[in-house]
Amino acid sequence: MPFDITGAANPAASTSTLRVEPDQVLQLKAELQPIYDEVNEFLRTKAQVMVMRPLGADAVSSDTATALNENSQAAVEAASGYLNQLKAVLDALDQAVKTYNLTEDARTLAFRQVSQ
Repeated sequence: MPFDITGAANPAASTSTLRVEPDQVLQLKAELQPIYDEVNEFLRTKAQVMVMRPLGADAVSSDTATALNENSQAAVEAASGYLNQLKAVLDALDQAVKTYNLTEDARTLAFRQVSQ
C-alpha cells in the first residue's frame, strides 16, 4: 500500500499528493535530504549577502541596485518556501517509515502468536 504525502505551499495554493511505495520511502528520503541540506546551507550562509549597493551616485545605479535587491529577495523567499515544502515532505517520509516499521512489527508479532 503506497503512502500519500500531501502538501501545499500556502492555503491559496492547490494541494498536491505524492504517492510512494513503502519499499521506496527510504530511497526517496535519501535522495531528497541532500537537496534540503544544500538549499538550507545556501539560505543560512548566502541569503544575507545577496544585497547590492548602487555602484554610483546616479539614478540608474540606484534603480539597478533596487531592482536587483528586489529580485534577490524574491529568490530568497522562493527558496525559503521550497525549503519549507521539502521539510514537510521529509517529515512525512519519516512518519511513513515509522508507520511502516510499526506495521511490520505488529505483523511479525501477530504471526508469531498464531504460530505458537
